[in-house]
Amino acid sequence: MRIWIALIILILTCSLTASAQSQTPGSQRPVTQQEIDQLKQQILNEDRSTAEAITEFHHESGDLNNRLDQFRYGGRLNLRLNSSGGVYLTATRTKYMPLISSYGQWGTNFTGGVMAKISDAADFRIEGGVTRFSTDTTTFNGSATLRFSPTDLTNFYAIASRSNVDESLLSVTGLRAVSGPFAGQLVGRVMDNRAVFGGSARLPANFDVFGEGGIGNREGVNVPSNFFGTVGGGVGYTILATGGEDPLSHLRAAYEINYTGFQDDRFGFGGASLVSRTNTNIPVSRIGSDGISPVPAAGHPGVGGYFSPRNFLSGVFRGEAQGGSESTISYRVTGFFGSQAFTGTSRHLAYGGSGTVTFALTDRFSLPVTFMADNYGPFTQQSLYARLVIRF
Repeated sequence: MRIWIALIILILTCSLTASAQSQTPGSQRPVTQQEIDQLKQQILNEDRSTAEAITEFHHESGDLNNRLDQFRYGGRLNLRLNSSGGVYLTATRTKYMPLISSYGQWGTNFTGGVMAKISDAADFRIEGGVTRFSTDTTTFNGSATLRFSPTDLTNFYAIASRSNVDESLLSVTGLRAVSGPFAGQLVGRVMDNRAVFGGSARLPANFDVFGEGGIGNREGVNVPSNFFGTVGGGVGYTILATGGEDPLSHLRAAYEINYTGFQDDRFGFGGASLVSRTNTNIPVSRIGSDGISPVPAAGHPGVGGYFSPRNFLSGVFRGEAQGGSESTISYRVTGFFGSQAFTGTSRHLAYGGSGTVTFALTDRFSLPVTFMADNYGPFTQQSLYARLVIRF
């Protein structure tokens, strides 16, 4: 509780400081014609409707139960109704690929949403969707986001969301047990429900602070509700911000701390495991015969198939850089390193990063490509995203 109170006080204090600073007269760097042209192009692009082709490949480490590679493809249509809002529709199909291909499953998702400005200082986004899995089950996802910027130096947001937990085959599509405690039933297909509040504020001397806190629960079929809380924040320093299309136009460093804690450890697969207690693979026709208890106990995780430590704490240094031209090639890279510790392990190295390169093929066509990698928690993972964006 003390952590939550301290975070809220920190955000409000920084907001008041930033508000006072915004009313203090001072010298401003003149706006260049290049920046004006860039802003006009950005506004034009935001006001144009787009169609996108989407592809993604995700790879991670782990055993037969935990490792879940994914290949996703689909499309997205963004329709701008006016300068202050629009609607969008996304359709994707995902192939879930565990270590043994015969266990693989599919999922097809349709998600639609609307976004609009409430005022010059606030905007919202609401979306809802449905996913149909090859395990003959259906889930519903959705989110609602409200953003509010009372000054040019402060920003706050509140998000309520419901999403699929795609950490393992058990958690995302679920598995149908043939025998054991869940004989004839689906197990898994876990959903994440959470509410988050956060904000940021720019401070004097190019510093900024940011923080976020939230609560929620995860629950699935034959997987009881599991409450969790999360809180984090940090301080950043902007080293460079030219605002133009320079080879390096933005450079920032930050330090952040994040904490997450679950009520129960649901990192187990008992009753629907693909591996027996003697470490032999279990065929689909015998799922449920693993002989492992699905009930959480001291030193023994309950069924759920997702990473859920009692305590997870990380502290990392982060760097961000971007540059290039929106009319040719632009980029944005981030990287972090530090330490992480969670229940049952000692403190160890945390690292990762992402990079996006956007190729502006023509005024209408662009190709953003993103690569991400990290070692969050007990596994390492990499993802490659590519989109072809067509502006109308």
